[in-house]
Amino acid sequence: MGATRTADPKAAADNRGVRIIAKSVYRELRNSGHSRSDIVAFTNAVLELVTTELRDAQEAAE
Repeated sequence: MGATRTADPKAAADNRGVRIIAKSVYRELRNSGHSRSDIVAFTNAVLELVTTELRDAQEAAE
């Protein structure tokens, strides 16, 4: 997986931080005995929450 390149040093640091958190959560889930399918289900649930929040914010702005 390649790193996202950006000219903004703060954005690059933020991206790095997010990747570190994601890797930590992934490792914690794996070390706790969760399967890859469990992790995919978790990831889908998080994406659903984000999508719902973005959709609600967009509808409120209209």
